[in-house]
Amino acid sequence: MEDDHEYVSSVLVEGQGVDIIPEVASSYKPVKGMRFSSIDQAFDFYYEYAKKTGFGARKDGYYVHGGVLKTKYFTCCKEGHKPAKMYDSKGYCNESSKPYYKRRKRPTIRCGCRAHIQLKFVEGDFFEVDDFVEGHNHRMVADSDMQFVRYVRKLTHVQEEAIYELSNMNLGPVKAFNLMRTQYGGFEKLGATKDDSKNFKQGLNCYIGEYDAEMIVQRLCAKKTFSSDCSFEYDVNDDRELIRLYKIVFVLFTAIDNHCHSVTVVVTDQDPVMKQDIAAVFPNTRHMLCMWHIMKKVADKVGADLCNKEDFKSRLCNIVWTDSISPLEVEKKWQAIMVEFELDKNKWLTDMYEIRFDWIHAFYRDELLFGLMRTRSRSESENHFFGKATNSQLTLLEFFNHFDFCMEIQRYNGRRCDHDSRYTYPQLETRSYLEREAIRIYTRDIFNDLQDEMNEIVGGVHNSVLMKKNEGF
Repeated sequence: MEDDHEYVSSVLVEGQGVDIIPEVASSYKPVKGMRFSSIDQAFDFYYEYAKKTGFGARKDGYYVHGGVLKTKYFTCCKEGHKPAKMYDSKGYCNESSKPYYKRRKRPTIRCGCRAHIQLKFVEGDFFEVDDFVEGHNHRMVADSDMQFVRYVRKLTHVQEEAIYELSNMNLGPVKAFNLMRTQYGGFEKLGATKDDSKNFKQGLNCYIGEYDAEMIVQRLCAKKTFSSDCSFEYDVNDDRELIRLYKIVFVLFTAIDNHCHSVTVVVTDQDPVMKQDIAAVFPNTRHMLCMWHIMKKVADKVGADLCNKEDFKSRLCNIVWTDSISPLEVEKKWQAIMVEFELDKNKWLTDMYEIRFDWIHAFYRDELLFGLMRTRSRSESENHFFGKATNSQLTLLEFFNHFDFCMEIQRYNGRRCDHDSRYTYPQLETRSYLEREAIRIYTRDIFNDLQDEMNEIVGGVHNSVLMKKNEGF
């Protein structure tokens, strides 16, 4: 195998003092007297030299006099030795300056290598190579393994931006790294590892965590300036610092678009705390319990055998799932079912009957539910939608970024549906004037629901006429 450099020795015990001087093109090798316009330029040159020769370079000590940097060192990453630590018999570190923790069996790369470059400041704002030691006391890293050297691998700006953007889709740094691996064509093409991806995201979160509250307030203030519907509040302490930032419950309020009415009913499960809070915060609304959560418990409360009887199941559903009967009829039919199936002693059904005003749909006949109907299905759907893009580990700023990302999807889908309603034409099925007028008024989704209802009505009338003709009327 041909490499950019050759090795003087192929067998070496690390740190034994044998000099390894790799051969490399002279254009990559520093020489004494070479000048650079800045420290960064000098390090970039030494960094590229290290990559070509098979080791990692790092910045080391410096000397400052009179506020001016006079001397700077760049060394091999294997310079020095790992500090010794005291561990007890069970492998725990018991240093007084650090918490009591168990030792991690991590190898070290340090072996006391003395390879380095020394720069000195000279007149004219230049840095000149004053000393260059090129001999190493360890093997050079093969070209194929340079991707694993800590001081060589790093994420590019494009890769860092990709990790950040993918986090808005609730994809963590490891998943983002795997996606980039596929896109770039392999691990070796990335120039970094998944640990670098995780470290970048962790560092970004630490930076955001210090300023996220201020950034969110500024962001919401700007939004409120341009949108009169935007409203927010926040609390500060005596030092004008924001409080109660985390461990806050994310609550969704679900409404239906394309109408001009407000929802006056809040649907939840049987959480007693929610019932109290809704009454206190929304005094002008009615609290409705989710019928699906209640009805799914019927089998457990009355027994599977009874619940599977078609007569019992259909009669109970005909009471609770419809608003075509009056509340008085609901009460009469409920009592009839309880007596017939000997359930008048069932405590759970008795309790559910006592709170019938909070969940049976007949008692909400006069309320405008606008598609929310009897269950939390729409709310559960929204929870699932936002749950795919949020999690409890997000910083406050990340949460708002993810939330805006979700809302952008919602608005896009809404515009797409508006486009379909304006520029597509559904097929007429009843040929009635009412159906043609509905096409002009309603969106396509609402029209499709209306069309199904009209077909049922027309089909029922047609069957009634046929029956009358057959009977001789």
